[in-house]
Amino acid sequence: MSTNSKQRVDPRITRTKKLFKEAMISLLQENDDKSKVTVQKLANRAELNRATFYLHYQDIEDLMEQMVNEVLEELSGKINPVFGDHENTGTLPIVSFLEHIYDHAVLFQVMLENKDFRRKLFNILVEIISIRREIKKGSGTSVKVPIEIVASSTFGIVTWWIQSGTPYSPIYLADQINLLYRKNINAQGNTVKKG
Repeated sequence: MSTNSKQRVDPRITRTKKLFKEAMISLLQENDDKSKVTVQKLANRAELNRATFYLHYQDIEDLMEQMVNEVLEELSGKINPVFGDHENTGTLPIVSFLEHIYDHAVLFQVMLENKDFRRKLFNILVEIISIRREIKKGSGTSVKVPIEIVASSTFGIVTWWIQSGTPYSPIYLADQINLLYRKNINAQGNTVKKG
């Protein structure tokens, strides 16, 4: 069996899953309490039936888990090529990260309630910062702030941005984050030099 035939998915399945995901997002936007979302409510909102839901998902948790995995796989797929080619494209991984969130802001706003999603999103930020730090080491820049602290504060900024309805463009926010850390690194360097 060829790779193309393995990757081919019936468009009806893709459409059905999309309808269930959109219904889930819609219901969660109306009511933050995921426990109040039932398969019947989901099916009604998607204008499909319960049996169709169970053809694709075991339960609501399975749907949520698939949604989390898909959005994070898309995010990783978007930023990973940038790590190796950011010098040629001029795009930083943090910009690609923020652009993906911006493009799917409603989904990210809903998914932030999921602890597993938050943990995985945080880990992607740690990866971005770690790789960027490795690149900076080559330029002789010395950074003392632990990666987890930088990732936590960046995660806080990104979380605020999502929950506020993404009031700034991804490029502007990335510039502000970079400016914040550049000023802190410069301030640290000045403190060390004076002491």
